[in-house]
Amino acid sequence: MTTLAAVLDPFLSLLYPPRCLVCRALGAAGLCTACLEQIVSVADPACPVCGHTVDLNDGCLNCLSRRPAFVRARALGAYEGVLQTAIYHFKYRDRPQLAGPLGRSLASFARDQCAHLNDLKFDALQPVPMHSTRRRLRGYNQSERLARVVCTELGLPLCDALVRSRPTRPQVGLAREARCHNLAGAFTVRRPEEVRGKTLLLIDDVATTGSSLSECAAALRAAGAAAVYGLTLAAG
Repeated sequence: MTTLAAVLDPFLSLLYPPRCLVCRALGAAGLCTACLEQIVSVADPACPVCGHTVDLNDGCLNCLSRRPAFVRARALGAYEGVLQTAIYHFKYRDRPQLAGPLGRSLASFARDQCAHLNDLKFDALQPVPMHSTRRRLRGYNQSERLARVVCTELGLPLCDALVRSRPTRPQVGLAREARCHNLAGAFTVRRPEEVRGKTLLLIDDVATTGSSLSECAAALRAAGAAAVYGLTLAAG
């Protein structure tokens, strides 16, 4: 099969040339450079803890309503435009190949933000887990795919001690309090010895209120993790 694939690959490339999955430009497998350059950064002023844009008068409603269990979190960009489209294809249109360009961009952003992310001194990266039922339906956990790319780029190991122990409703469309209630007790650590005393970086695709990151961080801290940070593709 490997030999056959090697023979057929040039012909298949002619019939189906690689295209950017967002703008459909030829020559880019996954996401083209032009689209990556259009990712919009999270607007200032940003919360020093969760990294979301805040109102100068009201402060950060996410952190004021419930102090996150993570030390600090940052997002590559705002959940809009090119990034929103790419994440949609990545999650719902069976495009796992987007993990490559998105993961490399996320790793590059992490280097730029190292002062806010413990100087990237992490014992391991932990993807936000997906319940086994949903994973079977989707075929893969997009956060795990991202984390594997970021691990390779940053030279850090992957941790998979955290599991989603019960299915939950999708967070999309839920209000802030409902999000917290929906995720309460949804995450557990199956091998506490793998996280005990460790400083970990959580990886996810989107942080809307930070509830998922916070619940994951709480479970990891309860299992003995020394500190937990968060890194996501998008905020908002």
